[in-house]
Amino acid sequence: MIDLVALVLVFSIVVLAAGRIGLFCSKWRLPLITGFLAGGFLAGPDVLKILDRPAVEELGFINQIALAIIALAAGNELVLKEYRSQFRSIGWVTTGLVVTTFLLGALTMYILSGWLPVMKDLTPAVRVAIALLAGVILVARSPSSAIAIVNELRAKGPVTGTILGVTVVMDAVVIAMFAVGSEIAHSITTADFHFGIGFVGLLLLKFFLSIACGCALWKLLCAYMRWPLHHYQKFILLLATGFGVFRLADWFHHFSSDNWGLAVHTEPLLICMIAGLLVTNYSPHRAEFSRLLEEIGPPVYLTFFTLTGASIDLGILQQTYHIAAGLCLVRLCTVFAGSYLGSTIAGDPPQHRRILWLGFVTQAGIGIGLAREIAVHFDPWGSDLATILIAVIVINQIIGPPMFKWAVGLANEVRHRAASLDGTSQQSAFIFGSATGAAMMLAGQLVSRGWDVTLATLDESIEESVAHSGAKVITFPEVSRQSLEALQLETAGVVIGLMGDDDNLALCELNDRHFGIGRIIARFTQRIDEGRKWHDRGVIVIDPTTSLVSLLEHYVTSPVATSILLGRDPEQDVVEVEVTDPSLAGVPVRDLKIPLDALILSISRDGHTLVSHGYTELKLGDLLTVVGPPAVLPKTVVYFDR
Repeated sequence: MIDLVALVLVFSIVVLAAGRIGLFCSKWRLPLITGFLAGGFLAGPDVLKILDRPAVEELGFINQIALAIIALAAGNELVLKEYRSQFRSIGWVTTGLVVTTFLLGALTMYILSGWLPVMKDLTPAVRVAIALLAGVILVARSPSSAIAIVNELRAKGPVTGTILGVTVVMDAVVIAMFAVGSEIAHSITTADFHFGIGFVGLLLLKFFLSIACGCALWKLLCAYMRWPLHHYQKFILLLATGFGVFRLADWFHHFSSDNWGLAVHTEPLLICMIAGLLVTNYSPHRAEFSRLLEEIGPPVYLTFFTLTGASIDLGILQQTYHIAAGLCLVRLCTVFAGSYLGSTIAGDPPQHRRILWLGFVTQAGIGIGLAREIAVHFDPWGSDLATILIAVIVINQIIGPPMFKWAVGLANEVRHRAASLDGTSQQSAFIFGSATGAAMMLAGQLVSRGWDVTLATLDESIEESVAHSGAKVITFPEVSRQSLEALQLETAGVVIGLMGDDDNLALCELNDRHFGIGRIIARFTQRIDEGRKWHDRGVIVIDPTTSLVSLLEHYVTSPVATSILLGRDPEQDVVEVEVTDPSLAGVPVRDLKIPLDALILSISRDGHTLVSHGYTELKLGDLLTVVGPPAVLPKTVVYFDR
């Protein structure tokens, strides 16, 4: 026990070092996973020898905990209602990828295994098992990498949606395939294997038993979510439960073999994936469950990939690197063929069919996790196969993200204009007022949020220029239709009148008659009653005196909310976004997959303000008021955009 504690402490130091190596790799635009694997490899038995082979095997329980979390996360990503509008395309592309990649990948691996020094002496049955497992791993994708790229580029559109949907669905498919494939591989490598109805029946029994265990775990996780425990206590429960699933599966395997004479093996990864899927789609705990996985994920992945790197055998890698390169090339061809075939059957546009495959190259977490499972359960050749497959995954993880970005760029789905602080697409605002004071301060704040601001002033002594804030300053002679047309006022998203009362009234009148800008804000100091008449026509009328009193009142009664609304809280901000994505029409608020830190405060619909609750269904054209940290609001706004 003391030796194990010391080993865990040593490994913890290795993990911290691997984390720093990962950050260093990210500065060179390499995936973090590459750095984590490299850190573990350097500490492993082939380089610095900080961790020897027995030590890596003794730390296997860490693999089991991490794999359980990875499988739960795979189920959590699959929000079924998210993909209903693209179900046909996602279904056919997934089918095409699975069939072509699995069949051709397995065939290639079977042929190549006959040439490998470490595998050429194996029996044909073992080579078939190797080919079967390799084919499954080659099918795997990387949802985490795909989601990170989509968030980075603010990408949205049919190509991005299909790639993301297929990638998420594929994780669940691969885990199910591995559950079946590993059972077949175990069976055909035993001496007394006979294919028949009994074998198929036993295979189905194991599969459905895993599903039943997944449903039981779903109920247990829902109970955890209901308990009034601190987040950290739920972290510990989640980790312990994941480890317990693996231990119970192992115990049941031995129990059934010793007492029934029939080895029944349930697949822990399938159990956890099903439980994660059910918690996400069929319980009210999706938000809290997602938050737990999101917060616990980074340290778990760092630990897992570091240990995986330490398990890589340099000698095997030197003998098989050319095989890994060949498998990568074959996989690229099968990905192209499968995605093109599937998208053709689904009826996707021809230009999408040609570029869709570029988004399916990346591999990462679940693929490496399944490779580690092979190394553990298929001795003695499992570790050799795992080393080859991990090399393939690392190559795909390096070349995949740039190819995905290329695909999104070719599809014109990169939202360059959406990269403002508040996440809104760049809009234009016309501010009418003095080139100094409040008008210039407002212009500067809007520019800082990514707006295209024009400050129009009647003071002709001001030189037309671009202010230091980034706002364009122009002059115009009078508030008339001709002058406003010369300013191209019709292009404005918002008009703000900070001139004198007479000029602001004229601006409201001209906009109502000739321009029809939907959002217009006007300040009145003397002719307030006349200004308020425009309120019924959609003008937001500002009375400085009453506004100040109202502001002070709200600071007294609700200081935190007022600070957020005024942008005084650096940790929270408020934006308004319009629902323009047709796939979100009819979706309840509780089923939206927006960032967990974002909260929809209200919905403006047909001139009425609705206080949203979980069962409020969205409609196209709804205006949502969203509050959250500035870092997550851009993702939220892009989510609702077309």
